[in-house]
Amino acid sequence: MADPLMSLFEGLPHVMFSLKGIDGRYLVANQAFAERASCKSPTAVRGKRAADLFAPELAASYEAQDAALLRSRRPMLRQLELVTRPDGNLGWYVTNKSLLIGTDGSQTAIAAASVDEQSPVDRAGISELEGVVVYIHEHFAEPLTVAELAENANMSSELLGRRMQRLLGLSPQQLIIRVRVEEAFHRVVHSTIPLVEVALTCGFYDQATMTRQVKRLLGISPGVLRTVTRRSQ
Repeated sequence: MADPLMSLFEGLPHVMFSLKGIDGRYLVANQAFAERASCKSPTAVRGKRAADLFAPELAASYEAQDAALLRSRRPMLRQLELVTRPDGNLGWYVTNKSLLIGTDGSQTAIAAASVDEQSPVDRAGISELEGVVVYIHEHFAEPLTVAELAENANMSSELLGRRMQRLLGLSPQQLIIRVRVEEAFHRVVHSTIPLVEVALTCGFYDQATMTRQVKRLLGISPGVLRTVTRRSQ
């Protein structure tokens, strides 16, 4: 079963694919997955767990998603994940995960496919939005509005929303939240700043709002992320 599946994903540099046993060990993976796991080839991935291949905070997020999938038995579609790209930088990937069920109804494996969201086809269109993206990264801690972003881009709020949705698959507000979550992730993992302070300096209304958004996007709360990171140090 794995070989035909693997052939679908080979030669696609921005698409990661893997099959993982319900015990958490990878059964197969494509080359793109191996590269992002700092492995030379897919064979080096086999038998490993997420914690063996990725930073603790990332592995904890992936494992939390797997646990939710095993509980619900329903496919997880367009789940956002932070993944380390081949250049070492973190990037957002959109992931679909599904359970493979045996003829006896038992759970046999987890299939996952992830696409790098920063590899758009329409480069010319994306260039129109680069200023907006940069502006959000520079002002994420402020109470940003769509009208403010539209003014910065010299277009109407309606046009900005349509172009962002078409080219990025996100609304302006969704992009703001994503940038804030990414900033919060870095501060939770790489500092000892109190979580309430992280929330406020990243533009969230309060710690509860940050926790809700981080858990929604990454499948794990900021508190658990910090605990996992400290244990690994």
